[in-house]
Amino acid sequence: MREQTVPGYTCIILLIIGNICGGIISRRAFGGEINAQSAYYILAIMLIFSALMGYYNVKRNTRAHRKWMLRSVVYFSVVISARLIMLAARLIVSNIGTYHSLWRCDEVFFIVKDENTLIQQFPQCSSSTPSDNGLYVPVHASIYEGKLGTAAAVRVVQGMALWVATIIHMALVEAYIRSTESANSQRHGFVLEARDFDSEKTYSPRNSYW
Repeated sequence: MREQTVPGYTCIILLIIGNICGGIISRRAFGGEINAQSAYYILAIMLIFSALMGYYNVKRNTRAHRKWMLRSVVYFSVVISARLIMLAARLIVSNIGTYHSLWRCDEVFFIVKDENTLIQQFPQCSSSTPSDNGLYVPVHASIYEGKLGTAAAVRVVQGMALWVATIIHMALVEAYIRSTESANSQRHGFVLEARDFDSEKTYSPRNSYW
């Protein structure tokens, strides 16, 4: 059991630390869009809560422990699905061609690297210190318009991708838990067995499969 317990506790501790750091970073990540921020915060709460509930039920209720740890793992993988959704979504919004995201002039300057290009595309950003200009300008979201357009497309779809992935993962993990409920009905030793599990029959010396 120690081989499983120590890594489990370590994982929970690192998970909490990582989510706290992620929550801090999300204020600025992908432009700090409020829809992306809210998705990050809710996901972090869901993930930490499910992990702690799994820890709480380790020795109290094995069935509940299994359910909460399954939820924790599935919630943790939301970002993977969100990434795949984002790759498809940014292509869609680029083909639609009417989406924009708000960027500060200093953010645009960081991408284009050239002051003349910045002023040519965004005259509003004209300043003696473009790297410190906090004025916001709309940037066309399109993966066909270089690094800036691609970054704008990613910023547009990031929050949506996180929310969609979260909903999908929540629905699928609950469906899986319900569908496997009868197969993990009772505890026998350190494992969960089916509702109709017969320990005497399974572990009997007469059983040719044992």
